[in-house]
Amino acid sequence: MTTALLIVALVLLAAILVLALLLMKKASQGDARMLTPRLDAFEKALLRRGLPRRLYTDNGAAFRSRHLEHICASLGIALIHARPYKPQGKGKIERFFRPVRASFLSSFEGKTMTELNDSFTAWLQEYHERRHHSTGQAPFERFTSKMECLRAAPSNLRDHFRKCARRRVSMDRTVILNGRLFEAPIQLIGKRVELLFHEGDDLPVEIFLNGKSYGFLPPVDLHVNCRVKRDKSRNARMIASGETRYKGGSLWSAGSEERS
Repeated sequence: MTTALLIVALVLLAAILVLALLLMKKASQGDARMLTPRLDAFEKALLRRGLPRRLYTDNGAAFRSRHLEHICASLGIALIHARPYKPQGKGKIERFFRPVRASFLSSFEGKTMTELNDSFTAWLQEYHERRHHSTGQAPFERFTSKMECLRAAPSNLRDHFRKCARRRVSMDRTVILNGRLFEAPIQLIGKRVELLFHEGDDLPVEIFLNGKSYGFLPPVDLHVNCRVKRDKSRNARMIASGETRYKGGSLWSAGSEERS
């Protein structure tokens, strides 16, 4: 009886663990879907307004992703999260929502998302030029008065928004990314590398080791990959096109000599 109960308990525990893993995977996928449109808006904002010194965000799971941390670190932006359960730290943005609800949403009569975006863009432009009664300045005027705190966005800004995946280059100098096989340089065999790529686009994939780029990875070429010779010390070199282990006729020649 005790053994049967133990087996039942183990089965239930395994089922709970599997369910937990499935929920975690689904949650991570949901967070990624939530982050993508936010990163698109963030990239457009940086192109239009420049790079800030700090990015102050909420504590949502999407804002605590490694992807966003990598982007901010790559651009030299300090990522700061608001203190949990302290709405006072988000007073400015919370206060902004009041005129959005009272002035914009209450008068909006459109029906499509395109109409909503166009109407909100026009309303926001007018809002930025309207003088605020507390500061005595228009929001855009107040923002541009501190231009020394901003940096121009780099010309390769899109490259800073690539995702980073860590892989180990296998002994046949290949790495797998999103189910696709890529060839890495011979000198990186056995090394732990970083792969940078754009979400939803497996090509191009750039490979890094210790912060140094080793170029872009091509999809695996079986004809080239099979010519990589490896020894027991995990050293590798390319076999020349004329080099081969096969010595034509030597086996039969040796047999012929023994028979003779």
